[in-house]
Amino acid sequence: MRGNEYAWSPDDFPEVLAKAEGLGFACLGGQFQFRAPEATCEMYWLNADAGDRLPHEPWSAYVSRSSTEVRSAFDALIKSTDFAVEAQRWADVPELCSAETAPTKYLCFVSYFIAERPAPNNTLETDV
Repeated sequence: MRGNEYAWSPDDFPEVLAKAEGLGFACLGGQFQFRAPEATCEMYWLNADAGDRLPHEPWSAYVSRSSTEVRSAFDALIKSTDFAVEAQRWADVPELCSAETAPTKYLCFVSYFIAERPAPNNTLETDV
Protein backbone atom coordinates (compact mmCIF):
# COMPACT_ATOMS: atom_id res chain seq x y z
CA MET A 1 0.00 0.00 0.00
CA ARG A 2 1.26 3.43 -0.90
CA GLY A 3 -0.90 6.47 -0.36
CA ASN A 4 -4.41 5.09 -0.56
CA GLU A 5 -3.71 2.52 -3.27
CA TYR A 6 -3.12 -1.18 -2.94
CA ALA A 7 -0.74 -2.85 -5.35
CA TRP A 8 0.45 -6.39 -5.95
CA SER A 9 3.29 -7.99 -7.81
CA PRO A 10 2.22 -9.14 -11.27
CA ASP A 11 2.85 -12.75 -10.18
CA ASP A 12 0.44 -12.37 -7.24
CA PHE A 13 -2.30 -10.34 -8.89
CA PRO A 14 -4.17 -13.23 -10.61
CA GLU A 15 -4.59 -14.95 -7.24
CA VAL A 16 -5.72 -11.70 -5.60
CA LEU A 17 -8.25 -11.16 -8.39
CA ALA A 18 -9.65 -14.68 -8.00
CA LYS A 19 -9.86 -14.30 -4.22
CA ALA A 20 -11.69 -10.97 -4.54
CA GLU A 21 -14.15 -12.49 -7.00
CA GLY A 22 -14.78 -15.36 -4.59
CA LEU A 23 -15.51 -12.84 -1.84
CA GLY A 24 -18.02 -10.99 -4.04
CA PHE A 25 -15.92 -7.95 -4.95
CA ALA A 26 -16.05 -6.51 -8.46
CA CYS A 27 -12.80 -5.30 -9.99
CA LEU A 28 -12.89 -1.91 -11.66
CA GLY A 29 -9.44 -2.49 -13.14
CA GLY A 30 -6.02 -1.07 -12.58
CA GLN A 31 -2.68 -0.06 -14.01
CA PHE A 32 0.93 -1.05 -13.89
CA GLN A 33 3.36 1.03 -11.85
CA PHE A 34 6.97 0.94 -10.84
CA ARG A 35 7.21 1.57 -7.11
CA ALA A 36 10.81 2.40 -6.39
CA PRO A 37 11.83 3.43 -2.86
CA GLU A 38 11.54 7.17 -3.54
CA ALA A 39 9.26 7.25 -6.60
CA THR A 40 5.99 5.99 -7.96
CA CYS A 41 6.03 5.79 -11.73
CA GLU A 42 2.51 5.37 -13.05
CA MET A 43 2.05 3.78 -16.43
CA TYR A 44 -1.51 4.95 -16.96
CA TRP A 45 -1.29 3.83 -20.59
CA LEU A 46 -0.87 0.23 -19.40
CA ASN A 47 -4.26 -0.26 -17.81
CA ALA A 48 -6.58 -3.23 -17.58
CA ASP A 49 -10.12 -2.07 -16.91
CA ALA A 50 -13.55 -3.64 -16.75
CA GLY A 51 -16.61 -2.16 -18.38
CA ASP A 52 -19.20 -0.41 -16.26
CA ARG A 53 -21.92 -2.39 -14.61
CA LEU A 54 -24.84 -2.71 -17.00
CA PRO A 55 -28.34 -1.57 -16.07
CA HIS A 56 -30.16 -4.41 -14.31
CA GLU A 57 -27.01 -6.58 -14.35
CA PRO A 58 -27.07 -8.81 -11.28
CA TRP A 59 -24.20 -8.09 -8.91
CA SER A 60 -22.88 -11.64 -9.17
CA ALA A 61 -22.79 -11.40 -12.98
CA TYR A 62 -20.94 -8.09 -12.78
CA VAL A 63 -18.42 -9.53 -10.31
CA SER A 64 -17.70 -12.40 -12.68
CA ARG A 65 -17.59 -10.28 -15.83
CA SER A 66 -15.38 -7.59 -14.31
CA SER A 67 -12.92 -10.20 -13.11
CA THR A 68 -12.82 -11.86 -16.52
CA GLU A 69 -12.34 -8.56 -18.37
CA VAL A 70 -9.58 -7.33 -16.07
CA ARG A 71 -7.78 -10.69 -16.13
CA SER A 72 -7.90 -10.83 -19.93
CA ALA A 73 -6.51 -7.29 -20.33
CA PHE A 74 -3.92 -7.88 -17.59
CA ASP A 75 -2.69 -11.09 -19.26
CA ALA A 76 -2.50 -9.38 -22.67
CA LEU A 77 -0.37 -6.57 -21.22
CA ILE A 78 1.95 -8.98 -19.43
CA LYS A 79 2.54 -10.81 -22.72
CA SER A 80 2.94 -7.75 -24.93
CA THR A 81 4.83 -5.24 -22.77
CA ASP A 82 8.59 -4.92 -22.42
CA PHE A 83 8.73 -3.48 -18.92
CA ALA A 84 12.50 -2.92 -19.13
CA VAL A 85 11.83 -0.53 -22.01
CA GLU A 86 9.01 1.12 -20.07
CA ALA A 87 11.37 1.66 -17.13
CA GLN A 88 13.62 3.80 -19.32
CA ARG A 89 10.91 6.49 -19.41
CA TRP A 90 12.05 7.49 -15.90
CA ALA A 91 15.70 8.33 -16.45
CA ASP A 92 15.81 10.20 -13.14
CA VAL A 93 14.85 7.13 -11.08
CA PRO A 94 18.11 5.24 -10.47
CA GLU A 95 16.38 1.97 -9.60
CA LEU A 96 14.81 1.92 -13.06
CA CYS A 97 17.48 3.31 -15.35
CA SER A 98 20.72 1.75 -14.15
CA ALA A 99 22.18 -1.07 -16.22
CA GLU A 100 22.87 -2.98 -12.99
CA THR A 101 19.26 -3.03 -11.83
CA ALA A 102 16.24 -5.15 -12.67
CA PRO A 103 13.37 -2.66 -12.93
CA THR A 104 10.81 -5.44 -12.83
CA LYS A 105 11.76 -5.83 -9.16
CA TYR A 106 9.72 -2.64 -8.65
CA LEU A 107 6.85 -3.55 -10.97
CA CYS A 108 3.38 -3.83 -9.48
CA PHE A 109 -0.24 -3.74 -10.50
CA VAL A 110 -2.54 -1.29 -8.72
CA SER A 111 -6.13 -2.43 -8.76
CA TYR A 112 -9.44 -1.19 -7.43
CA PHE A 113 -12.17 -3.41 -5.98
CA ILE A 114 -15.69 -2.51 -4.90
CA ALA A 115 -18.43 -4.23 -2.95
CA GLU A 116 -22.09 -4.06 -3.82
CA ARG A 117 -23.55 -0.90 -2.39
CA PRO A 118 -26.63 -0.86 -0.20
CA ALA A 119 -29.79 0.85 -1.37
CA PRO A 120 -29.53 4.68 -1.32
CA ASN A 121 -31.42 4.98 1.98
CA ASN A 122 -29.15 2.33 3.56
CA THR A 123 -32.00 -0.18 3.90
CA LEU A 124 -32.72 -3.33 2.04
CA GLU A 125 -34.63 -2.72 -1.16
CA THR A 126 -38.10 -4.21 -1.10
CA ASP A 127 -40.97 -4.28 -3.53
CA VAL A 128 -43.70 -1.99 -2.30
